[in-house]
Amino acid sequence: MLKSSIKPTHIGILCAMPEEIGSTLKNLKNISETIYGDLKIFSGEWSNDESDEVSYFVSVAWSGWGKVCAARAATRLIGTSYKNSKIKLLLFTGVAGSGNLNLNQWDIVIPSELIQHDMDARPLFQKYVIPVLKRAKIYAQDSLVSWATQTLRDSSSGRFGKVENGLVATADKFVADKTLLDELKIDHPDLKAVEMEGAAVAQIACQENIPWLIIRVISDSADSSAAQTFSTFLTEYERDSWELINLLLINFKNSPILFSN
Repeated sequence: MLKSSIKPTHIGILCAMPEEIGSTLKNLKNISETIYGDLKIFSGEWSNDESDEVSYFVSVAWSGWGKVCAARAATRLIGTSYKNSKIKLLLFTGVAGSGNLNLNQWDIVIPSELIQHDMDARPLFQKYVIPVLKRAKIYAQDSLVSWATQTLRDSSSGRFGKVENGLVATADKFVADKTLLDELKIDHPDLKAVEMEGAAVAQIACQENIPWLIIRVISDSADSSAAQTFSTFLTEYERDSWELINLLLINFKNSPILFSN
């Protein structure tokens, strides 16, 4: 039972795979399920303690791999209502390949900007430019990125490594070729990580005018060993993925976003 007449903030959490959500659903109460074809969205209540007071409403889904799946799931999730409360923040979290020699397994990247590195509408637009946005990079909200970065630096366990910001590149391609990675870094020498969903989710959130945040944990080096390393890491990461989500929920009261309920 809610102790306040003010509805809790509703947060949407999206991943590509169920392993990246981990035990999140086990930590929600009063779960309801919404089904759109093969996409399931689970909505419930999260509390920071054992009391009956609900801290936040949380809706969770996993999209499947790739930009189309991620965009579809993000759109459905943004449209989800739980107890007549709409989502006010979209959080996408999961694993990624390293684009930087200084980033290793378990390091965290919270991108301040993203590109779709398979977007190429030349000669009508310059390479990487997303026509509908008329720019190549999608920029995150600085204050939100700073809050999440400091939260994870201050609070995460020894299991996770350092937390960095920077550029993350998205495409419908699992990068397992150092040559491809090197070619990408010619255009983007500041690249931090590569993955398959983040920039698509960011684009949808921008177009829908919803605050968003991407959090990536490095799983592999995006080289010839990536497939094997990724599969092994994912099994381990499933046990710890809830920690990152939980830390953000615990500290969300200190976030810079003001919501109207």
